[in-house]
Amino acid sequence: MRSEIVSQEKNITSIKVVIGEKDFQSRVERTLEDMRSKANIKGFRKGHVPRKVLQMHLGMKTIMTEALEKMIPDVIDNVVKEYELDLISEPSVDVDNLVEGEPVVMTFVFETRPEVILPELDTLQVTRKNVAVTSDMVEEAITSLIDNAAERGPVEVRQSREGDILEVEYGVVVLAEGDEGDPLESPRQKTMVELVKGSLPEELFASLVGRMPGENVDVDVRTPSEEGSGERILRYSIDVISVAEKKLPEMNGAFFEKVVGEADLDEDGFREKVREKLHENLLAESLRLAEKEALSSLVENSRVEIPESLVERQKGKILEDMAERVSKENGKTLDEFIAERGLDRERLESGATSDAEATVRRSLVMEALADREMIQIENADVDREIEEMALSFKVNSDRMKEFFLKNSDGLADLVHRIRMKKTVSRLMEKVTVREEDPEGPQDEPSEGETEKEGS
Repeated sequence: MRSEIVSQEKNITSIKVVIGEKDFQSRVERTLEDMRSKANIKGFRKGHVPRKVLQMHLGMKTIMTEALEKMIPDVIDNVVKEYELDLISEPSVDVDNLVEGEPVVMTFVFETRPEVILPELDTLQVTRKNVAVTSDMVEEAITSLIDNAAERGPVEVRQSREGDILEVEYGVVVLAEGDEGDPLESPRQKTMVELVKGSLPEELFASLVGRMPGENVDVDVRTPSEEGSGERILRYSIDVISVAEKKLPEMNGAFFEKVVGEADLDEDGFREKVREKLHENLLAESLRLAEKEALSSLVENSRVEIPESLVERQKGKILEDMAERVSKENGKTLDEFIAERGLDRERLESGATSDAEATVRRSLVMEALADREMIQIENADVDREIEEMALSFKVNSDRMKEFFLKNSDGLADLVHRIRMKKTVSRLMEKVTVREEDPEGPQDEPSEGETEKEGS
């Protein structure tokens, strides 16, 4: 086999491959024998059809084409290795006329990963906020924990009031300002509504206070139009099914164990545990924001020419996911949904294109950084990730591992995700991080803390 590059432009490389007549004829002979063993022609026992009969029956062109098709995967592998190509799609192939006794000439067009010029990582600067947990934050968190742990008790002898939870069935008709245009009506559905001032539109809150199960409520809610000019009217028709009140738990060992896993605590000890968890969460969020800033800075300061084919493929995936979500949530096709909501198809596709370009650019830059930093994935990395996933989903880790061993695509995605996480960690090790104190008032340190700092 001989090969040579015939053209190279941007990330498209065309390579001509010539298979010598002897090599190709040898493959044709093997293909012919394989076809003989499977041939079933009337008048001959299966697998015993004479060569000449089979050639006459199928035609030499068919046999040669079959032989070539079996050769092409190996040819592609050899060319990719020889020229060290990093492919981003399956290559196309154009074959010259097949003539018996002559060499086979093919031209492959390979689409390769484009060159990415990365900045020096220590030239990138990101901000990471120092974290501080105030007493107000602790009290707010505890209030929320108590609220979340509250039990519901049915209310039968009084009207609904602020703080109650209502089960309702409702439908909405969307009207344009001044009742112009065709109204859009959504199917009726059930939901739970908590009567908390500020969490509901004022009109809805006022209309649901003072209600009993079995009552019907009609209320209009005015909201800005999607275009940003004028208003829309959301006309709700609500059936109140039931009213329940919250029964808040007591601050005792049973509650402490449910929240922080420790029953042998007093209230001060519980508050300290909540403070520690808040601090841990704030640290994680601070790191996440710094990583996001570092990644944005890396992408912004890298140079790469994005292949249109990658953008189109990513755009297609975005639209496909959107169509699947619309079908699942609304039972409609994407085109039907667009027409029903009066959306601009061209604007929607333009947004999908922008999102696709950003996704492809980020992916190319991250892959290039992972390659430059020689990020490797070990079995221990995969085991650790699976353990964390099993803990998150509350399933047995062995079952989770078995799932990935049987799902090669899922395992490949998992390995890729781990590699990208390790790449982001490497990025954070090398960028310049500027610490920044949080805004707003902070708690004064206690006397003990002051002494500790000054000791």
